[in-house]
Amino acid sequence: MQAVIDSKKQLDELGTLLEDMKSYLSRVEQGCQELPMCLQVGDKFKPLETLTQIMEGLSYYQKLIKSAAVLLAVDFSEILCDEMSISSLFDHLGQIFANIFEAAENEDYSLLTDIIEYDLMPAICSSQGILVVVQGRCEERVM
Repeated sequence: MQAVIDSKKQLDELGTLLEDMKSYLSRVEQGCQELPMCLQVGDKFKPLETLTQIMEGLSYYQKLIKSAAVLLAVDFSEILCDEMSISSLFDHLGQIFANIFEAAENEDYSLLTDIIEYDLMPAICSSQGILVVVQGRCEERVM
């Protein structure tokens, strides 16, 4: 009986964390929309700092989704959204992060802007889609 209660509590806590992450990803998406213009004009420090925070947040997202997938017994290779699995999304985010680091290191702000617009933003949308599927699976388990 205690195991059922503990499991229900874990699923309730997971549901809360997933809902918080949904709100966070929405704010990240908005922030990413503003970053390209910020990188084009003025001081680069603030937009680069914001980009670093976004990447840290997406790293936390990866940890949360990985934990949720394990708890909910979701196959990491299962296609969940936009023909993307958790595993392929994580690989894609890793490549985007590497490209961001390289562009920032080379001070290639034009490339950095392109990476944000054409790679990071769509990856955030896919992240949101996968999150919705994982949330649905969590809700199914709670019921």
